[in-house]
Amino acid sequence: MCAAADRGRRRRPSPRMYIVQSDYRVEDHLEGAIRLPRGSLCQVQEGGRGELLWVKVLDSGALVKIERQVLVEVPTDHAALLEAVSDPEIRLLLFFRPQRLQRLATLPLGAELQVQVGQSVELVGGILRYRGPLTGGSTAVYFGVQLKSPVAGRGSGNGSYKGHQFFHCPEGCGIFVAVNKLSLPSSRVSSGNTEMILDRSRDRGFNHSAILPRTADCNPKPGPGPSLQAGQRDSPMDIWDGRFHSQAKVPRDPRIHQSPTRSPSVKLCQSPSFSPASKLRGPTSPSAVDQLCHSPRTLVPLSPTKPEPERDDDQGGRTGPALELELELEVGSMVEVNDPPLYGVIRWIGKINGVSELVAGLELDQELTAATDGSYLGERHFRCPPNKGLFVKLRNCRRDSRFPAPEMPANQVERCNSIAFAEWSSERVEDNTPPLYGEAARECYSGWKKGIQGHLNSCYLDASLFSLFSCSSAIDWILLWPATPQDGHHCYHAQDLLRCEIVNPLRRNGYVCASKTMALRRLLEAESTDAGFTSQEKDPEEFINKLFQLLRVEPLLRIRSLSHKPQECHLYQLFPPPRSASLPLSPSTPQPLRVATVQILLETSFVHAGLKFAEAPSCLLLLMPRFGKDYKMFDAILPSLTLDITDLLDDTLRECSICQSVAEWECTQCYEDLEITPGRLKQYCNTCNTQVHSHRKRLSHAPGKVGVPGGPWAGPVHGARQRMALFAVTCIQTSHYVSFVRYGPLATDWLFFDSMADREGGENGFNVPQVRACPEVSRYLSMSEKELSRLELSSLRDPARRLLCDSYMCLYHSPQLSLYK
Repeated sequence: MCAAADRGRRRRPSPRMYIVQSDYRVEDHLEGAIRLPRGSLCQVQEGGRGELLWVKVLDSGALVKIERQVLVEVPTDHAALLEAVSDPEIRLLLFFRPQRLQRLATLPLGAELQVQVGQSVELVGGILRYRGPLTGGSTAVYFGVQLKSPVAGRGSGNGSYKGHQFFHCPEGCGIFVAVNKLSLPSSRVSSGNTEMILDRSRDRGFNHSAILPRTADCNPKPGPGPSLQAGQRDSPMDIWDGRFHSQAKVPRDPRIHQSPTRSPSVKLCQSPSFSPASKLRGPTSPSAVDQLCHSPRTLVPLSPTKPEPERDDDQGGRTGPALELELELEVGSMVEVNDPPLYGVIRWIGKINGVSELVAGLELDQELTAATDGSYLGERHFRCPPNKGLFVKLRNCRRDSRFPAPEMPANQVERCNSIAFAEWSSERVEDNTPPLYGEAARECYSGWKKGIQGHLNSCYLDASLFSLFSCSSAIDWILLWPATPQDGHHCYHAQDLLRCEIVNPLRRNGYVCASKTMALRRLLEAESTDAGFTSQEKDPEEFINKLFQLLRVEPLLRIRSLSHKPQECHLYQLFPPPRSASLPLSPSTPQPLRVATVQILLETSFVHAGLKFAEAPSCLLLLMPRFGKDYKMFDAILPSLTLDITDLLDDTLRECSICQSVAEWECTQCYEDLEITPGRLKQYCNTCNTQVHSHRKRLSHAPGKVGVPGGPWAGPVHGARQRMALFAVTCIQTSHYVSFVRYGPLATDWLFFDSMADREGGENGFNVPQVRACPEVSRYLSMSEKELSRLELSSLRDPARRLLCDSYMCLYHSPQLSLYK
């Protein structure tokens, strides 16, 4: 008896999983209204019977009661894969691709595949190394992939996740992703594999409101049009062969076929079918026309039926222009069939038992005797007026010839240098033009079609160039750096292009066309092994480093570490102090927001790494601390308007922190001591050093000797402090870079620049750049760190929120040294 009970417990099935097929609203007594977006995964709790089920929503953990009719059961082996997908819209679309899920779920370890890395839509090569959960107690299945060359190094680790090693690979080559980020290399689906289609579904508003519930049998009423006679049916499925009164009605479409072929037959399916899509229940509307008006066009959801195995290429073995057209058609496409043509709109696409190809359900413009109201002998696939619903094979649909064919995607790299950009072009300016300043800068730059025009993921470059050159001469010396024959043709061409096609026109006319920056991107790509500068997303530091290498100019910074020789670089990455160390703020109670200033971050980075500037920089580009584009280490970073680097310079006179005499000792351990000049570097003369470290709390400190240039120095130090001024800030939000630039002496003199603020046209359209004044940010830049930490993030509005919460790089310059580089 006990053995039987044990066997019963072992055979106990796991909880059933369901997916919400349409947006649903639940009223909870405690939480109030709870919205469940379509695509939400739900786990049925015990005791669920009848039309209402108690379910646990996996995305939120909420326990709610929901109507059974809005749920569709998910197979157990697919539920774990879908649980790892964070976007409900994409999850629902994947649910309708069961064969693709099954192929990826059974892919052997070591198999090659393609993976989407980060926010980029590009698919790169990789090798499957792991498949399974990442944390204990979780059932969500993730895929561990080792990236292959040339993208090796763009990963996030070495195969470990939160201290657990799931597979081994070189550092930077491992990545963990959900199933929607993967594709098989053999897939030949149009538009660049499934992941790209999934990403576009967000923009197109993936919607299943057109998939309606099952209704009773529908008897079509008589109406005009050809009716099917019994003798004309050529199969038990009542399939029309495309002929009416012995005459062919469906000729070849000359716009699709390039050579004479047999005319395809249009088949009217009039037999019962089974499709889980027909079981989906959602809100109905009086007519299918209303559905189109109230819901965006949707991508084709393939019903998870089991009539036949799905081919790897999802094409049924067909190739050529007809297949390309079929892949472009979707729910909402306007099509025609027959000749004379019957016009209509695709309302449903799916599979039907007995038909090996995809079937489209059309709502016709005019009534047809053989048509229905969108139901299929009791199985409703969509809803439309009686005698207007027609089911045909998808391959027999053609675009509606009454309307022009959609514009085909163009090669955006080549298009940028074509006549298409003629109306957006900017002129070449040979004369060296100084940066604009004050009211002249605001008048020249403000408005639409101002700044630098963005194109094809160029925002990283546009924001960097506008920050560096629009209102500052901090690095103008690179425009005049003498080139030698050994530097090569690319170096001379790049300098000429940067000076005469970008910087001078920007300062003279306030605008630069995207074709000019594309030419620079081509040179950067030709000079490097990275083939992504013309089309892929990059970071500002990648661009600046590669630009300086191309121009063969000297580095901006020389930094010394302890007793080592100075190291040269163009930018410096700020690092926060170790976890054990606290930022030297005030000894008050903990603040609600994690806030830091650039001054504090620079000092802590140098102090804890033992760094000094070997020479005073004329331009200082500082990258803010963050892990990737998404995770930020601070709620807000306050860009310091002035940066005091006097005590960070090597081999220079420094003041004692207490008595202002010449400092001969410095102590990094005292830096976090809030009892001695809080918020400042700690350096002492001989007397003060002895007194400070006589205290029992500081007996363990080990102060270091400071070199005094010129030998011993007696008396106070009257030298000027070495300060740098903030002249621009580059920010990032959802992989898009913008910039803030200071254009004048007043505290309110700030400009905001976005190279892709608007767009004219569709895929083959043009981005419209914009520059506008934003004096409101001065209020926050003048705040202290303590005042800013008391603010509520929700009270911040653009552009101030972007400046404080999304800062990526702060740019400082020394006006006295800029022209002496």
